[in-house]
Amino acid sequence: MEQLTKREEEVMNKFWEKGEATVKEIIATYPEPRPSRTAISTFVKFFVDKGFLGHKPAGNNGFIYYPLIEREEYCGNNLKNVVQRYFNNSIRGVISTLVRDRKMSDDEVRELINQVIEGNRQE
Repeated sequence: MEQLTKREEEVMNKFWEKGEATVKEIIATYPEPRPSRTAISTFVKFFVDKGFLGHKPAGNNGFIYYPLIEREEYCGNNLKNVVQRYFNNSIRGVISTLVRDRKMSDDEVRELINQVIEGNRQE
């Protein structure tokens, strides 16, 4: 799955939040000054071409667009790429970094340990 740029993620998040929408409806979600129709349409074409969005006809020769990839699937794929690229496929390395840098509280660490133990019991 292709990784999106920050700007692409921003636009794609609008579709994930709305579920389905027209280009006009996506533009309306932005504060002033809103992006141009051409700019959003360019992103939408990219998303359709890459398999992120599907579309169905709407009135007045337009289309309603909807996500083909769930946000959780996209985020999970990105996380997997980070673990592979930066931590040599080691979840232990990720957790060690989070704990060392105090990104996880003691309670979060305990909860994670319990989830790992429960997951191992179910296998």
